Amino acid sequence: MTETPQVVSSYLHELDSALRGMPAAERQEIVGGVREELTGLDATAASARIEELGDPVFIAAQAREAAGDPAPSGRESFGYAVAASLLVALGGLIVPVLGWIVGLGMVWFGRTWRVWEKVVATFAPLAVGLLAIGVSAIATAASSGPGESANPLLPAALDFAHASFLLVPLGYIVTGLWLLARARRSLRPRA
Repeated sequence: MTETPQVVSSYLHELDSALRGMPAAERQEIVGGVREELTGLDATAASARIEELGDPVFIAAQAREAAGDPAPSGRESFGYAVAASLLVALGGLIVPVLGWIVGLGMVWFGRTWRVWEKVVATFAPLAVGLLAIGVSAIATAASSGPGESANPLLPAALDFAHASFLLVPLGYIVTGLWLLARARRSLRPRA
């Protein structure tokens, strides 16, 4: 008898926990079906197959929706995902900086998004600001050489620095809308 890889055991346990509150027969059928798909696979193949299957929370949400059951208490709903996305998009405009921090905290503590989506949501708007500052530094260096006056046709360094103050909030708005679209796609049942 081959030993079950840890990744499979963890995934099945997480799926079983996510299905808590569903009728026992349906729960056992779903977990049993996934267990069957992963049986006999080594850790690498099992990890690849688990990636294809998706997050256990989403599988449970799809199973509940197919059964007509509401989301279990204590589990985030689509409303939670909307609130988190809107806080990322607009929170910093309402309560500067703190609004975005709260929104990103909700995203990181939520189960709706995958880790890579959380990382993108956290760092993409900041990367836009850093990019503007980098372009500013390059423009300043390129606008004039030693002993030359600045080229009036090229933007000054402060123009890019000021633009970054507009680009970062715009980046958060776009990121919040992207998170909302990802949440909607994740929680929608697959045909």
